[in-house]
Amino acid sequence: DVLSLLTNAFDDEGKLSSTTFPSLGRLRSKVRTLKRDILSTVDSILSLSSTKERLAVESGGALTMEINGRLVIPISQDKYSQNSMMGIVHDASRSGKTAYVEPTEIVGPTNELRQAEGELRAEEARVWRELTESIIRHRKELERNVKVIGHLDVVMGRVRLGRKLEGCVPEVGEEGVVSVKEA
Repeated sequence: DVLSLLTNAFDDEGKLSSTTFPSLGRLRSKVRTLKRDILSTVDSILSLSSTKERLAVESGGALTMEINGRLVIPISQDKYSQNSMMGIVHDASRSGKTAYVEPTEIVGPTNELRQAEGELRAEEARVWRELTESIIRHRKELERNVKVIGHLDVVMGRVRLGRKLEGCVPEVGEEGVVSVKEA
């Protein structure tokens, strides 16, 4: 039934419902878990003294940032070259003093996260197609209902206006003449 489908399709935030579409719920949960695990791993890496001595934070910048969907940490360029096993360089500062490095420990999990996000986008697109196809199948019925609701809305608006203006329903005689008294 299109009414129940549309009624239950969205959550309180207006997003596609994870309850109505459990596959979306599973994928969203997977994405949240992967993000949490990646952030936890990065926090652990940042707490290591070997990492702390390589950080390029003299400018007071953030300890992490995202570049092209990859979480990176700012490492002093001269200290990075001493240990290139630290991770993948995704960018460098304009001055060339800082390399933005994705730690090796999160490369695999980040790839898995990107994969899960792609699966989530594909599943959301599939659900939107399903909803659209359902609406198209019930198009005539929906159009008819919209017309009826529009007509009812006009009638109710007239009733509210009449009450607000303390109006009354005119009496029309058999000849089609309206007699206006005390107008």
